[in-house]
Amino acid sequence: MKSPMFTAWALLLLSFLCTCGPAQNSQAVKQSGDQMVEAKLPNILFILTDDQGIGDLSLHGNDSIRTPNMDRLLTESARFSRFYVSPVCAPTRASFLSGKYAPRTGAVYVTRRRETMDDGIMTIPEYLRHAGYRTGLFGKWHNGSTSPYRPEDQGFDEFLGFTLGHFNDYFNGELENERNELVPFSGDLTQILTDTAAAFMLEDSEDPFFAMLTYQAPHTPVQVADKYWDAVKSRGLTDYNTGIYAMIESVDDRIGQLLDRLERGSKLDNTIVIFSTDNGPNGDRYRMGLKGTKGQVDEGGVRVPFGIRFPGEHPANGNDFQYPAAHIDLVPTLLDIVDLPVPENLDGRSLLPLLNLDWGAGTSPGDPADSMLRSFFFRDIFVFKQGFHFKPYPGSMRSGPYLYVLRGEEEHELYALRRDTAQENNLYDNQLPRDVNDPEWEAADLMRSISNDMRERYAAFTATVARPDLVAPPIDLDAANGPVRLLAHEGEPLGETRFMGEYGWANDWFVYLGLQGAGWPIVTRKTRTYDVTVRYHLDADTDNGVVFLPNTGRKVKLTLKPALSEEIPVADRTKRKEVYPRRWAEATLSGFEIKEGNTSLRIVPLKPHPGLWIKSVTLKRANLK
Repeated sequence: MKSPMFTAWALLLLSFLCTCGPAQNSQAVKQSGDQMVEAKLPNILFILTDDQGIGDLSLHGNDSIRTPNMDRLLTESARFSRFYVSPVCAPTRASFLSGKYAPRTGAVYVTRRRETMDDGIMTIPEYLRHAGYRTGLFGKWHNGSTSPYRPEDQGFDEFLGFTLGHFNDYFNGELENERNELVPFSGDLTQILTDTAAAFMLEDSEDPFFAMLTYQAPHTPVQVADKYWDAVKSRGLTDYNTGIYAMIESVDDRIGQLLDRLERGSKLDNTIVIFSTDNGPNGDRYRMGLKGTKGQVDEGGVRVPFGIRFPGEHPANGNDFQYPAAHIDLVPTLLDIVDLPVPENLDGRSLLPLLNLDWGAGTSPGDPADSMLRSFFFRDIFVFKQGFHFKPYPGSMRSGPYLYVLRGEEEHELYALRRDTAQENNLYDNQLPRDVNDPEWEAADLMRSISNDMRERYAAFTATVARPDLVAPPIDLDAANGPVRLLAHEGEPLGETRFMGEYGWANDWFVYLGLQGAGWPIVTRKTRTYDVTVRYHLDADTDNGVVFLPNTGRKVKLTLKPALSEEIPVADRTKRKEVYPRRWAEATLSGFEIKEGNTSLRIVPLKPHPGLWIKSVTLKRANLK
């Protein structure tokens, strides 16, 4: 229950609330979710881009970029101009998929298994399967790379893409499918994902589809075909921003192609199309004057484009809704649309009542429509910064026109977003005038009350949201149908061992395998024998080797011959922050037994050597063909 003071300042803002309906073409939305279901279950296409900020659209006033297809899609949609996600990709994806704040799912970070969403979490595709949908994911997953956390374990019938935080090369590499097989490709990744998603949606099937098309672009590395680079290069930008905008224009082109193909295939007339992005911009560039970029809890780091376009002449299409909404709202909204029950334990709420409101009828204080609008406008929306472990700061909360930020353990901020979108005037520490009769006293007292109320509500909520028991689960050797890939960045460097990169992001490897080596937490409930493949680099004159040490059972030695990995040439337009792809040497052994009950697997060198690097260890059950 909100406090009396909250109610008081809420009433003062009622006049502002009444201006927050659709900004244009207001009209009644007479089509209910039930009517849509009775007619025919709609297909659903959800397009999500990676690291595209709110300012990375020509629609939003950016004259350095050309995004006609995204602009058209958004202007034809029910568009939410105050839509919020998490500061980075994996937590955002977990919230879009689950309807819950990411800490409740275990996905609190972007690497080291801390991006993993618990397999007990129900996801959009799992819900929609109950309504008869066929489901497909094409592109980036980033919520778990081993079973039972992979896309096919979490509700997707078909999958082509990658499970890691980023793919290392847009033009060559190995994707994965729903059978946990590696699928080599050569070509433009953005085009390949588009074509594969189109083929899935255009299949001749009586069943409705849910297709999730999750482009990697414009996430680094900065790689893009010449025709897009050349088109942007003349605009006088830095090479980095030239590449980023060219990658976005590449995606925009493919979205236009995709929608044209669906229209020609007679699919669009019964397809809901949703578009959004996963966090703020991956760099300091135009963002509509908002403070913050990717990784930050301020408006620029978490406020993104979002639109949902209904098929046909749905009256919500083409309207700009200025009510706050968030990634957690997608699940309940889609369940409402297809007439499935909405679980009570979700953090999000269905946007359908807002979209179906008869705006032409008007509202009166106290009537059901007025109460519903108040509840949307004054709802609390929370944002938590990613981290190795969850903590409540930095974090933020939006409610009505106000933004509360907990910058540090005792660093509080409050902003009135309606007049201070850049967050330049911190109202939290406003001092009361000495004289109670001072005309400024009442306003200052109100700001102090709002500050205290939002601080207390934020603290109360963050005390309930963390699930440390779900974070960084061990790798389950029993759950996989195929090989289990123990990737270096999913393990832990021990002692002197370290990662090549600073943070151990996706695609990284262990360098200087020291005496204590490196390890992976595992779980196994049955004794099994494995064939093992190690991908490695050894810059030495003589043989070396590694020893595999399960915490119980027999240790096994594998000899490694001197062999240098080779950096693979890439088409980067600018120097990357991530590691570069390499071709690795491989060594194998057979007959490695891991006994039931093991909880860790370490790999240590026979002789510590700075030239010994380990990329991955793959375990394949010996009886699997």
